[in-house]
Amino acid sequence: MNLKRLIAEFLVILLVSWVLEFLYMGIKGVFEGTTLSLLEISLSFDNAVMNAVILTGLTRVWRKRFLTWGMVVAVFGMRFLFPVLIVSVTSGLSVEKVVEIALAEPEVYAHHLESSEPLILAFGGSFLLMVFLKWLFDSTKELHWIRFFEEGAVKLAKWGEIRLIVGLSAVFLIGMFKKDSNIILSMIVGILLFELVHYVKGALDYFKEKKNLDAGIGAFIYLELLDASCSLDGTVGAFAVSQNLVIITVGLSVGAFILRSLTLYFVESGKLSQFPYLEHGAHWGIGALGIMMLVELFKPIPEFVMSSLALIFILSSLYSSIKRTKPLFLD
Repeated sequence: MNLKRLIAEFLVILLVSWVLEFLYMGIKGVFEGTTLSLLEISLSFDNAVMNAVILTGLTRVWRKRFLTWGMVVAVFGMRFLFPVLIVSVTSGLSVEKVVEIALAEPEVYAHHLESSEPLILAFGGSFLLMVFLKWLFDSTKELHWIRFFEEGAVKLAKWGEIRLIVGLSAVFLIGMFKKDSNIILSMIVGILLFELVHYVKGALDYFKEKKNLDAGIGAFIYLELLDASCSLDGTVGAFAVSQNLVIITVGLSVGAFILRSLTLYFVESGKLSQFPYLEHGAHWGIGALGIMMLVELFKPIPEFVMSSLALIFILSSLYSSIKRTKPLFLD
């Protein structure tokens, strides 16, 4: 995928979304949908870099599935169905009734979803925290960006498994102050799901080597869960922009599609290898997002703060990468 094709895809998907939003809600729908697309991009840009790192090790077939099947999961599954299921479970209403309310009484649906926000934040925050901790406490990591923290973490990792200790300590500390069994359970589920996915992924990689099996499904599942966790806060926060489920789904989906196209561009153009610290910035951004989602259990954090902090990590790592590989760019 070249840059011209990437820009063309961006323009086409934007024009299509503007037409749909205009037909559904007029200029107001276009404005709200575009705002939501920008929100999704700003909150999940670090996720695009993470996805690119993982996709680099996959075959072209699985890269295409990530953009096709993955978009179905991202659009219908995470931006529409998952919030509906959350509301259904927490409110005791059937899925059909929740969809009916979402389309006919969006303000009531928004209220139900906001009531479920602590559980969503606890699950998503703990999952993203584990993503960051697994990368940070990697005893085999040799390249360091924020040297003081990263070198120290590598030394600690050589003494034994520490990410679970840190993750469960976060559950314990939040449980001490929150004293809500549902929140604690959501955090534990987030941690267990992360560990389970990595166990399955590791098992598939093992059988790939031993029996020549296609292990791409493991990475695909992990990518979708990572995307889901990164989008949870934006899905809830979207109701601050619009309470219309159709506009929210279209707006967030446009952002998701643009990020996935950008991910493939990073992979297929080979640009990612020119920015050695970009992966570091993405992981620090993911870690910051996970921590802020957990902090939001106690105090609301504006969306622009969350997106700005992740963007600062990305831009800083990009600057450090260019500085490190300056001779390459001069050539």
